[in-house]
Formats: sequence, structure tokens, C-alpha cells
Amino acid sequence: MPVEKSFIKQGIKRVQLETYLENELSKAGYGGVDIKRVLTGTRVTVYVERPGMVIGKKGKSIKQLTDDLEQKFGLENPQVEVVEIPKPELSGPIMAKHIAFALERGLSVRRVGQSMVRTIMGAGARGVEIVISGRIAGERSRRMRFYKGYLSKAGEPAHKLVSRGQAVAKLKPGIVGIKVSIMPPDVPLPGEIRITETAAETKEAQSVEKTEEKVETETAAETKEAQSVEKTEEKVENTPEEGAEDGDAQA
Repeated sequence: MPVEKSFIKQGIKRVQLETYLENELSKAGYGGVDIKRVLTGTRVTVYVERPGMVIGKKGKSIKQLTDDLEQKFGLENPQVEVVEIPKPELSGPIMAKHIAFALERGLSVRRVGQSMVRTIMGAGARGVEIVISGRIAGERSRRMRFYKGYLSKAGEPAHKLVSRGQAVAKLKPGIVGIKVSIMPPDVPLPGEIRITETAAETKEAQSVEKTEEKVETETAAETKEAQSVEKTEEKVENTPEEGAEDGDAQA
């Protein structure tokens, strides 16, 4: 088979596989998949919001998923690993589905878009763009865009670092498409300079802080002791002498 046809065939299989996983794991909050060839077969890493729903009771669901990947898509000895997404708000696919669900419940497009932007940025994202297009209201198609922060549009950062997701909402006026692009926090960007402390510098700084705390403690103790001495001396000075009392009595 020519190389071009092989690439096309692999691309089609990849799209079909992702579509299958998206449909099968939608209730679990599907957020993407990584597929790698290993010596023992094929490693399939599935990222979801709720891993328990993928694994199932006594591993029944994940076993069925493994069988489907092998039989329907021809993956050699698939080894499925389920990874929980720590912050779903930073996952483009998950947030796109949340927006679709909110729109299908009848919420306002503008309200949903603005609310999701605040939620995503509140989770620490560097930037977000939400595009909702289709028959939002009325007969004509419309396109609404909500965005905030910094978002790479081209180059390697845009391809590898931006989390992108798409979803479809079925509304009464018609079908609405949703696209979400999220720039995660703490991603290295070209031309950006960051100064990081080494482990030795961090340890030295902690040692200095402890020394300063010890000095402050000792100083406080010395101050307290000096105040105690001053009070004792003052008490001695205020005590009347016995000889003076006798002289006054004789007078």
C-alpha cells in the first residue's frame, strides 16, 4: 500500500476511534485519548472527568471497551489506562459539552458564554475563546464569540499546548456548533523567559528564614528578661528602708 493511502487510512481510523470513544464515554466526561504503540501491544490512555464510570463494577465496563477496541478497530492487544482530569475546567472537549448541555436546557447563549469564560479563567487558564454559531435565535444563522486572556493561534504552541473541543447542541431553531479553545496555565511559550530557583537556593533560603526566626525568638526572650529585671529593680527602689522608719518614730 502506498504511503499516502496508509496515512489516510490511519487518519480515518483515528477519527472513527475518537468518535466512538466520545459517544461511549460522554457520560463519564470524555476529554481525549492518547494512543501509542508499545512492545506488548497498543497503549490507550483515556482522559475522563469520572473514571469510575469507565471502569465499571468489577472492571466490567473497561473490559468491554478493551474488547471493542480490539475487534472493531483492529488494535493489537489494547491496554486501556483511565486517567482522571484534575481540572475539567481546563479541558476544551469537556467544557464544550457543558456548554451544549446548558444551551439544550434553554439557557441564554450570552449568559452561558460569559459564565463559562469566567469559570475557565477562574481555574487558572491563560486564555480562552468560545465560538457558538448556527441558528441561535430566529431564521438566520449567527456567530457569537466570547474570549479573554492570551491564546496562541498559530505555530507549535497553538497545535500542542491549546486544549480544543467541539460539541453540537440541538435547539428548537436548529443545530448550533460550539468550539472551545483553552490555553492552560504555566505553559512555556517561545520567547518567554522564566527565572526558577534551584533546589540548593531554595534550601539556603529556608535555612536563612529559620536562622532569622531563631534570632527573633532569642531577641524576644532577652527583651522579656530585661523587662523582668527592670521591674525587680523598680520594686527594690520603692521599698522603705528600716533605719528611716525608726528615725521618724523617735522624732
